Amino acid sequence: MVRGATIALALVALALPVGAAAGSDTQSGVAREQSLEGLVLQRINEVRAAHGLNRLTASTGLGRAAVTHSRSMMENGFFAHESRNGAPFWQRLKTFYGPRTRGWTVGENLAMFGGSKPDANAIVEAWMASPPHRANLLSKLFANAGIAILHDPAAGGVYGGLSTWVVTLDVGAR
Repeated sequence: MVRGATIALALVALALPVGAAAGSDTQSGVAREQSLEGLVLQRINEVRAAHGLNRLTASTGLGRAAVTHSRSMMENGFFAHESRNGAPFWQRLKTFYGPRTRGWTVGENLAMFGGSKPDANAIVEAWMASPPHRANLLSKLFANAGIAILHDPAAGGVYGGLSTWVVTLDVGAR
């Protein structure tokens, strides 16, 4: 994984259809960047509009899922869609954003940036440059989104004690 003073990133995206079957919140040195989260959703919606798609609306449940996962990754030094206990991402999302219909579907994009704080354009452009991430951003299936952006100036585990920004975007429809 590339790390450095310039923005370096690692991206992972998954979308999974599942059938019936502004301020800073700090804890353990991890700070949440809520104002940047709003800017990322705004930028995603601008991109969706340019592609003739409906806006994603903010979802409290998906937002809580994203915050919980970003915080867990930062505090426990891992970077993956799976929860710390190995559970798949959709099970975590189901806890916060459970199905209301048989057509329930969810997806997730992750990004990791080392060094200086990324801006909304950098985050969305990185996702748009990656086919699986782009597919999640431009999916007609998704209607809701939750975003969490957390920073740790000395993140442990896979982050190597370096200044790291972790972004989780959870999307869904129900």
